[in-house]
Amino acid sequence: MNYLKMLALATVAAMGLMVVAVGNASATTLELGGVVQSGAVTFTISNDTSLTLADTEGTQASTCSESHIHGSTTVFSGTRVTGPLSVLSFSSCTRSPVVVNSPGKLFVEWESGTTSGSVFWEGADVTVPTTFGFSITCTTPASGTKIGTLDGRASSSEHATLTISAVLSCGFLLPSASWSTNYKVTTPTGLGVTS
Repeated sequence: MNYLKMLALATVAAMGLMVVAVGNASATTLELGGVVQSGAVTFTISNDTSLTLADTEGTQASTCSESHIHGSTTVFSGTRVTGPLSVLSFSSCTRSPVVVNSPGKLFVEWESGTTSGSVFWEGADVTVPTTFGFSITCTTPASGTKIGTLDGRASSSEHATLTISAVLSCGFLLPSASWSTNYKVTTPTGLGVTS
């Protein structure tokens, strides 16, 4: 009988620890002008500065003056907020074309104590011309690659920014490439990240 009581107490203690652990997990939710959203958020993002695709030693593969991202979140609250991309484009590039075979998804994880979040890209596939006359295909794994930070805004009239500083996997010939630029979230205004 004492054994059963001890087993029951151990089970109750373990369940209590699980509740505490789950309660401490950080949630991520998007907000607009400080108002927490309880549904999908559709976003349009355009580059603020020219973007550079280069090898990790700094040799430029291409510089593009225009890039656009468009999508809508399908998960609006949880450990991460996820949204598949319907548009990812690179144009006006020094070496063309940059071909988006699969735009993939973005997901955001809240950075504690801020209105910002870490941004990850998953399931993407992009073909980029190189200075050597051939193209390479860069991909992001299904688990996601951190590509930058979404710097949120609390004011409904301000634009959030997405700062990209990423290293992408590009196969055997050019194992990795860097992607760097600043984007502005043109819609919606006042986009922020909260718990």
